[in-house]
Amino acid sequence: MYNANKEPVSVITNKELLFLIGVFIFILVQLYPKNILQKIIEDDHSDYALTMVYLKDLLKHNPNDPMLNLVYLKKKMEVRDVNVSIPLAKKLMKVDQESIRDEATLLAFKAEMIKYFQIKDPLERKKLFPQIKRLFSIVYRKKLYDDNAQEWYSNATFVQNEAARYFFLKKLLEKEPKNVALLRDAYFLALKLGYKKDANSYMDSLIVYDTKKSQQWTFEKYNALIAFKKYHEAQLVLEKNANKSIKIKELLASFYLMRSLYMSASKTYLDLSKEVDDKIQHDIYVKKAIEALQSGNMLNQAAKLAKRYEKQYIKDTKMRQFILKIYLAAGKLNWADEYAKQILRSEGIL
Repeated sequence: MYNANKEPVSVITNKELLFLIGVFIFILVQLYPKNILQKIIEDDHSDYALTMVYLKDLLKHNPNDPMLNLVYLKKKMEVRDVNVSIPLAKKLMKVDQESIRDEATLLAFKAEMIKYFQIKDPLERKKLFPQIKRLFSIVYRKKLYDDNAQEWYSNATFVQNEAARYFFLKKLLEKEPKNVALLRDAYFLALKLGYKKDANSYMDSLIVYDTKKSQQWTFEKYNALIAFKKYHEAQLVLEKNANKSIKIKELLASFYLMRSLYMSASKTYLDLSKEVDDKIQHDIYVKKAIEALQSGNMLNQAAKLAKRYEKQYIKDTKMRQFILKIYLAAGKLNWADEYAKQILRSEGIL
């Protein structure tokens, strides 16, 4: 094309442009080390299509170059092209360079996961699952995973690899030691894997942080300790948490009776009687406090405690009969006689 007043202007055809690109790539291949070429391509995020043109032309000159193929694989994974990524990853998993094999293994796992969720047929998914499990096992064993513990915990859960799941769960807890959901998972998983010391530690944390279920975790720990006949530790757990709920304090009182700690049991039942508003429940605790001393053959102490409540129950037929029996069992005949007279006077008989 010509302009009447200017020099001729050249027009470059598409064929000539492609020829120039080819020459440019050839020069790159000849002059640049492979690792620099790889970095140039990997860092080029501005135009995926143009990057792929460069990359494909490079591969024409070096079709079996593992490094270039790895870059090509990464680019294909960017667009989730599993049809190309999976066979290429499997090919690269067989090369001599271990670093490339490792990256290819990680990418193969990710590609298979993408494919799994693209498949709608349950039977096809089922066929693919063993391959995904195998690749995950390699990734975990060779520590090819990155720092995204949440993602890898999810992956481990998906492939049902309990050891890996526990490993990544602990990583998550390092960042969120008070996360109740994570602590629950860690506790049950530690039990399943036989890590009793870890499970015990997680349970302690749950008692503190899982405030809505603190009572449940206290019972859980108590039962576990009792099962292993660690009675002293079980006692400490109940004593430490007794003020959190009446049920825990009730269990503590029962535990004291079981361990023949009758004075402690009696005191605990008396504490309970002061914490309830319901009269019936109050009376039950008072009676149990007296009976605890009687169970330990501490008859005088039982009689003295009963005497503290005789006026309170002078109108209560059942409780006053109970107190009279306590006096008689302890040999406090004069107390029994005097109390009987008080009862009669209250009834208007004397």
